[in-house]
This record gives sequence, C-alpha cells and structure tokens, in this order.
Amino acid sequence: MRREAPSEAVVHFVKATLHRLDGEYERALRSYDRLVHLDPASFVVVSYNRALIFLYQGKFEEAQKELDRAASVEPNNPLLRTFRALTMYYTRRVDDAADLLREVLTAHPNLNGVRPFLAMCLSRQGKHEEAMAELTGAVRQNAEVDPDIAYAVGSVYALEGNFDQAFEWLQRSVALGNGNKPCFESDPNLKSVRGDARFAELMKRITR
Repeated sequence: MRREAPSEAVVHFVKATLHRLDGEYERALRSYDRLVHLDPASFVVVSYNRALIFLYQGKFEEAQKELDRAASVEPNNPLLRTFRALTMYYTRRVDDAADLLREVLTAHPNLNGVRPFLAMCLSRQGKHEEAMAELTGAVRQNAEVDPDIAYAVGSVYALEGNFDQAFEWLQRSVALGNGNKPCFESDPNLKSVRGDARFAELMKRITR
C-alpha cells in the first residue's frame, strides 16, 4: 500500500504501527514523521506514539519533550496525559503517575486500555487488591483483541507474581501481532518472568 498510495496518511499510520509492534523503532519513527507531514492534524496522535517508542528505548527526556509539544496544542488530551503518566511510572514517580491516571479515568471512565497502567502503579504501591480490581471484564474483553492492552494486562500479572496468567496474556499479545522483542526483553515490568522457560519459548516464537 505504501507503493500504491504513498500520499495516503492512513497508510503511513498503519505502517508505523506495524513497525512499532515489530520492534523496528527507527522505521516506525520515520513513518510517523511522514504521517504528520502528510496530515498535520495528526500531530498529537503522532506525538504520543513517538513518545511511546522513546519509552521503549529508555529515552525518557525525549518522550517528555514530545508530550510537552503536543500538550501545547491539546493540554487535556487523555492519551497524552496517559503517556505522561507512563513516563512518570518508568522514571519511578509511581505515586504521581497513579494520581494522574486516576484523573484521566475519572474524566474518561470508558478508557479501558488505561486501567492496566493504573493497575501497574497500584501493584508497585503494594495495593494488590486495588490493582486486580482495575482488570475489569471490559478491560479483559478489550485485551482479547488488542496486543497492547493484552501486553499491559500480562505485565500486571507479572508484577503480581501470577506467572500463569502473565504468560496467558503475553502469549495472547504475541498472537495478536506483538513482536516487539526489545520491549519484552527490557521492560522492568517483566523482570520476574524472564527466568521462566516459557519466556524463552515466547521469544523464540516472536523470532520465528
């Protein structure tokens, strides 16, 4: 489709998403740059997706800069605020991240893909029952068809020490197209499961 319709913005959005899910970060970033060139109105969407890639790479300052630029356009965008909270989480500002995610969910309670991120924070805070309560039926239903949400749910279970459920959801994420091997191998949320034989098998599955 890139060859057949090189000027269609949606083609570059899909291409960028596929590269991101394959762990091909530089190719994803180039596709996002092309997308915003073709469709300047996509600036905010591109910004939080670029910020997510920088989070994968551990480039937290660059992620913050992306979010700051986009916030000057849409300061109350719930996904911008969500990714800002994730930046806080990965820079060990867990309490601040949890507070911001609660604000987002209070204003937008149907954003089910955000709830696993709050659950991560709650787990880190030792609030285990509250963390599990965020994995509602609606969250799980969304996770069944979305590789990113399935990965986030798996991450919560990994943090909670429930390896069987963690691998069930991580395997689901891979089955849905998540081949982001660098993230699987570096995300601190998955530290506890990397010694399990199932993790090595999952990485082989991604490689295949």
